[in-house]
Amino acid sequence: MQPLSGIRVIDVSRVVAGPFCTFQLALQGADVIKIEMPGKGDPVRWSPAGSDTHYRTRGMATNYMPQNSNKRSLTLNLKNEEGKAVFREMVKTADVVMENFRAGYMKELGLDYDELRKINPKLIFCSLTAYGQNAPKGHHTAYDGIVQAASGMMSVTGTKVTGPLKVGPVILDYASGLAAAYAITLSLLRRDKTGEGQYIDVSMLDTALTFMSALIVDYKATGNVPGLRGNVPASGVPTSGYYHCADERMIVVGANEEHQAVKLFEVLGQAHLLADPRFTGMEERLANGPALAAIFAAIFKTRTSVEWEQILNDARVPCSLVRSIDEILAHPQVAARQQLHTFKDLKSTESDVTVLNAPFKFAKDGPQLKSPPPTVGEHTEAVLGEFGYDKDQIAGLRKRGVV
Repeated sequence: MQPLSGIRVIDVSRVVAGPFCTFQLALQGADVIKIEMPGKGDPVRWSPAGSDTHYRTRGMATNYMPQNSNKRSLTLNLKNEEGKAVFREMVKTADVVMENFRAGYMKELGLDYDELRKINPKLIFCSLTAYGQNAPKGHHTAYDGIVQAASGMMSVTGTKVTGPLKVGPVILDYASGLAAAYAITLSLLRRDKTGEGQYIDVSMLDTALTFMSALIVDYKATGNVPGLRGNVPASGVPTSGYYHCADERMIVVGANEEHQAVKLFEVLGQAHLLADPRFTGMEERLANGPALAAIFAAIFKTRTSVEWEQILNDARVPCSLVRSIDEILAHPQVAARQQLHTFKDLKSTESDVTVLNAPFKFAKDGPQLKSPPPTVGEHTEAVLGEFGYDKDQIAGLRKRGVV
């Protein structure tokens, strides 16, 4: 009995952020019915974002698969009046509707919260957009990279040499999806207490600003506009930093607390510097940061990154070498956490497919990966059958382009 067992989610979202939200719900046991347009389905199925056309040409792009396991796919044309009637019938027994179209689109279809709550007062309806509903930019469409630019995130990412850079992964898509999943779960708890459904408005821009909370609070307090931060430690502590080692690989050190800083001086063979007037305390080190960084940089060049990582971690000084994705996935840490799950010999891809589980573990009844990402409309007959449609009726819907 998982936390969301018995909860039905009608998911009309597409691409990444919305589907990532409903994937989190599906991991917790929710029955997520993914509604896709007849034909090609979710456009991200054909995304060239991945590095291999093998998956994309099968409608199973590597940018689609991460957020669609544990779901059932139903093709349904919501622009068609008959399709809308089927959708409304499904909503009668739904707990949640999730959508991430441009603001106002569901209202144009006549399928917005105000209409749907008339047939299901307990419905929780979540809209996830770039800029939120009823806001000056609410009618603008955007993707992760656009919101990284709009939010100021790019203005603090990069160096004077590179200029502004976006963050590599689509972090705002995933973070906004997590925010929406959190909001939906809280709304389900609220409904248990009040018996009422409600509308949820999630904004990717709001999520981005939340991620930059420390920078924003500092700016509001001081008036200092943050610029490109490069590899400046977020803590600002001079005993933290990024250093190249003897193998030319980089190591990241985070000696943010005084006991860690003391240990770092000792491990580097520089305990005598703790008595140096330039480095006796935080304020002195801040005033002489470049000199301290130069000393550390020269010492880190004397050993490899692997050696320094072992030495510093053994001394309980937070650090890590900068690993590539293949390196971290091969590390025993990942296997120990069992976050990767492989579906074997899928017919849809003619290969194994590996996806990730939730980033947390429960002692009991936790997140589970049960079924692989579905093909377009894979469960159309089964889902419609649950709502009383027989084979002849489903065949008629197909003939008329409804499913």
